[in-house]
Amino acid sequence: MHHSAEVRIIVRQTNLAQTIDLAADRARYDECAKKLLTYKAIIAWILKSCTKEFSQYSVKFICDKCLKDDIEISKHAVHQDQLNRDEKLTGDERIESLNSEANAIKDQTVYYDIRFKAYLPGNREPVQLIINLEIQLNDTPGYPLVTRGFYYCARMISEQYGTVFTEEHYENIQKVYSIWICPDPAKKRRNGIFKYHTVQETILGKSYENSESYDLMEVVIVNLGDADKESELEILDLLNVLFSTSATPEEKKKRLQEDFDIAMTEEFESEVKDMCNLSKALVDQGIEQGIEQGIEQGVEKQKMSLAQMMIEEKEPVDRIAKYTGYAVDKLKEIAAAMGKTLML
Repeated sequence: MHHSAEVRIIVRQTNLAQTIDLAADRARYDECAKKLLTYKAIIAWILKSCTKEFSQYSVKFICDKCLKDDIEISKHAVHQDQLNRDEKLTGDERIESLNSEANAIKDQTVYYDIRFKAYLPGNREPVQLIINLEIQLNDTPGYPLVTRGFYYCARMISEQYGTVFTEEHYENIQKVYSIWICPDPAKKRRNGIFKYHTVQETILGKSYENSESYDLMEVVIVNLGDADKESELEILDLLNVLFSTSATPEEKKKRLQEDFDIAMTEEFESEVKDMCNLSKALVDQGIEQGIEQGIEQGVEKQKMSLAQMMIEEKEPVDRIAKYTGYAVDKLKEIAAAMGKTLML
């Protein structure tokens, strides 16, 4: 039997678009926020807007040439003598793996939210900048946030000894950034970006050091605002949309695609033969059903993850039920399995 072939264009959502769907209005929750920030397109926009080293490059160039896949999520310990997490969390396992260790003995260890290296082009040897991105949900933690940022920078520099440089080769220290994103700052501080860094101040004499010798750490605080109010900076508009609690996933995806050139769908060609063979059609149908089941299982995992996180954060039971769709009895079972008590 003759089989004719045709090329069919298949459209699917990108992983970022799927994550936006799953996060919905929970984008500001810590784990959802961390996952949204791990996509290269978002990181590239942040680097272009918040660092002088990447400001001259296009977002696409930063994505393609300056970022690799070695992104750590809640893995690397901040303080000295504390253990790192054992596994790098990637792909679909990120949130699930984080939750699976929520009650582990290492729970008191403080981890960097997201840590990665960005590579500056145009050099014989790749010049790396170690970037730490942090989500700060509490705008008033009881200390100036910039002080914690500098502590993180100091730790990222000190731990370079023995890996990035050895003995007394301090000239090989790589610059570090600690970038803090505050989704819900006090009203008077909304829609602002603040940089803190080291500079030279000449008291007497002629300057002889290049800035590369002392410009080694920088803290950036990014205070978000309202998604429906346009800002003077594109990065604030982008992050305001991404972390909005009022915009729908469809509205977010539309804005990201149209205003920030971040693909929400991907097209690819697929050559398919005529469906004259019944068994082939049945196999395809089975695959489609498997995909649907996989999506359903993924959503269920996200709901369970959110419920556990809200129980851990002692959210009221009616609020948890509203956001997860679980009945109170189901939430009691989840809390009991965690060794926690539901808050009324």
